[in-house]
Amino acid sequence: MLSLKNRFKHSLKYRLIITFFVALTLLISGIYSYLFVMNPNLLIGHILNEQAEFLIDEIYTNSMGEPELSIQKSNQDAHWVWIYETLNEDLFFQIVDPQGEVVSASTRQTKAFAPDNTSYNKHTSNFTFTRNNKLFYGLSEPLKAAYTGYNIQVATSLRLLEVFQITKRSPISKTVLLVSILSLFIVSFAVIITIHFMLRPLRKASDIASKITPQNIQGRLSMAEMPSELIPLISAFNEALERLEQGFKVQQEFLATAAHELKTPLALIRGEIEMLEKTNSKNLILEDVDHISRQINQLLHLAEVRESHNYTFQDITLVNTVNDTIKYLSRLSKKHGTSIRLIQINKDIHLNADASTLFILLKNLIENAIYHSPSGTTIDITMTKNTVSVRDYGQGINEEHLNLIFKRFWRAPKQKIHGAGLGLAICMEIATFHGWKVTAKNSSPGASFVLDMSP
Repeated sequence: MLSLKNRFKHSLKYRLIITFFVALTLLISGIYSYLFVMNPNLLIGHILNEQAEFLIDEIYTNSMGEPELSIQKSNQDAHWVWIYETLNEDLFFQIVDPQGEVVSASTRQTKAFAPDNTSYNKHTSNFTFTRNNKLFYGLSEPLKAAYTGYNIQVATSLRLLEVFQITKRSPISKTVLLVSILSLFIVSFAVIITIHFMLRPLRKASDIASKITPQNIQGRLSMAEMPSELIPLISAFNEALERLEQGFKVQQEFLATAAHELKTPLALIRGEIEMLEKTNSKNLILEDVDHISRQINQLLHLAEVRESHNYTFQDITLVNTVNDTIKYLSRLSKKHGTSIRLIQINKDIHLNADASTLFILLKNLIENAIYHSPSGTTIDITMTKNTVSVRDYGQGINEEHLNLIFKRFWRAPKQKIHGAGLGLAICMEIATFHGWKVTAKNSSPGASFVLDMSP
């Protein structure tokens, strides 16, 4: 029972059905209330008002200065006179003076119309009364300013009004149309608001999905308040993410394990080689071992920087990390006959970052510059508020290679420098995880790598 209740509660389809049902009920109730509750005599009042307005335009002033409307004196207006002559038992009009006396009438009636068992009151506008055992509907309207105090009264029998109701459908049609249009706007507004709130869980799920990246694959879409029709889809998506995360972890674990397992044998091999007599082949073998060791270290770094738990964010001073990196690479720089120059435009730069991965990022950029710099040149490191630039004065980068250098295992054709092609890819991984950007460009001469740390 509870499951069925939740299904109806969170179902997009049933919510729409209920919304339209409620809206339709409100529409019908509104039409019914307007026609039969708020204005039960709407058509009758319309007929009497039209009759009174027409007669008011036909009133003239007699010799005594009183308003008059006489059938006998209006033979020229036979288009309406005949109606009162023919229907003299069902249709009346009369003009009443301020004292309640009839001064002009369509019949010989001398008494003003008034509700049954009451006296004439000029302030009573709509009323009913009985005459000759027939029910009449009456209307009393004050005349224009020229006839202050005078009222015109019209009365129509119920049986004649029933005939009018059959033929006078236009006012009803207009009223129904007006109420229907108004109700349509109300229904549309209600549906829009309902759909807006129903789609809110989907918008939340979309926001979460947009934040799922290779660096943040742990995120899952919430099924709270989700329409029941979409729960299987969200569940399948989360399961796919789970499988993807597990596969990614297996890959990372294999990469890290393989690199660790290879480090020890390589260290032993290097030790054995160093104990051999010095020969030309010995130096070549040691260079190959160093090259493989460097590749293994880069594989380890690549595996580590892709795991979020390896990052510890804290407030660090950028210049300290840069100086530590320069100091670490000083021996390599000296070996290649280059020097590193730090241009500090802004010393007091603080970042919320992981110090160890930032060190790896800067090390790879500067190390790359050292390997590509001719002997006797300088590597410039420029610091600004939001950027760190590393420039060498080598041959630069071919334009067609600028979009490839950050890809894993990519190496320029005919490159004499030994490398795994992972250093710049590691830089991109670290920068992306921090929300930074790293780009490359030619500086003529040489190349510049810019780390943009703008928020």
